[in-house]
Amino acid sequence: MKTSYLINFASSKFKLDLHYFLRGSIWASLQQIIGVTCGLVVSFLFGHFVSKTVFGQYNLVLSVMGMLTFLSLPGIDMPLTRSISQGYDKSLFISQKLKFRLSLFGVPILLGFALFYFIKNEFIVSQSLLVAAIAFPWLNAFSSFPAFLTAKRRFFNLALISSVASIFFLIIHVLAIFISPQTVILLFAYVVAIIVPTWFGYIYSQRFVHKDSKTDPSLPAYGSFLTTLSVLPWISGNIGSVILAMYLGPETLAVYAVASRFLTAVQKNFVVFYKPLTAKLAAQSQHDHLSTLKVHWPKLLILGLGLAGFLWVSTPILIEFFFTKSYREAVFYGQVLSLSLLPLPLSWVTSDMIIYQKRKRPQIFMSTIPHLVKIVLYFLLLPKYGIWALIGITIGERVFEPVIPLITILKTERKK
Repeated sequence: MKTSYLINFASSKFKLDLHYFLRGSIWASLQQIIGVTCGLVVSFLFGHFVSKTVFGQYNLVLSVMGMLTFLSLPGIDMPLTRSISQGYDKSLFISQKLKFRLSLFGVPILLGFALFYFIKNEFIVSQSLLVAAIAFPWLNAFSSFPAFLTAKRRFFNLALISSVASIFFLIIHVLAIFISPQTVILLFAYVVAIIVPTWFGYIYSQRFVHKDSKTDPSLPAYGSFLTTLSVLPWISGNIGSVILAMYLGPETLAVYAVASRFLTAVQKNFVVFYKPLTAKLAAQSQHDHLSTLKVHWPKLLILGLGLAGFLWVSTPILIEFFFTKSYREAVFYGQVLSLSLLPLPLSWVTSDMIIYQKRKRPQIFMSTIPHLVKIVLYFLLLPKYGIWALIGITIGERVFEPVIPLITILKTERKK
């Protein structure tokens, strides 16, 4: 009784539906405990049983694959959440078919990269890219089920599947590292660890599809539009690592990968707790979005400050424990990178609002100009300044990210 009173009081005080967020966060917390534990064990194994060269090659291949992620139609997941929230359950099947068909175009591109590295006499990277080419159409074909379960507010089911996926990822990588910690073997383990759980999650999610539901006729067009906008972001988000390895070698990329590893982990963990919020935003009107922003923007900035502060303090401890002394130089790089978390919650919320409102013009600007500038800066600065260039460009991008969505939302209010 006293707990319920405290929750109601806090909900009223901070203008938050804490009952809803606590229900979603309980299962998210369970998922995160398992996911973080498995992720840390994998990091420890990579840091102590995989050479710096192999780790750099592994991250290079993942970066090349990452540049082509737009071919798996990632832009359809956000509007799918909206469609499912509106009762178009069978849109899940349309999403899967579109993702697989478009991903087939990644096969010849990855084969081209494999040929390029073969000509450069980097045979291990070339062989790993062959494995990536074979697996690519299946890698993200079934990856829309989290968007579906989020829209259905099946947070327990999502947490359960994600937890099993984390354990499976750990087991596969433990086997790979102790059998033969080589780049091709590790890459094969990675694709198996991703494909199998997403396929299972997709099959499992079908039990929640309402038999009498329909597909959203606007989903393919809007999902394709958002994916088109994601082309440059996906390329710019990964090409920096490829250029770094090309000019300064896989060992330098390995150092940067360690420096950014825990930043990526914080973002992935925050996504899980963010899912109840994005499910709320998907069901809100444009007016509700504006009200939400007016009330909660200070909390979003404070949350970003907390995330950045936590990572700044914990980075030296994490890197020194999970990686060997050969990665000690990555500590300060990682601390500086933590500053990019400051605007993250505000950026995600405002960007989601623009997407759910189907505001195409600001999305086009956000997905083109900043990323073109970013790619140009990579080619100009990375050969000379290396990791510091990557860090500076990353922080600059994050600071600029929420500006356009904020201007768009506030401009709409002034017009009214």
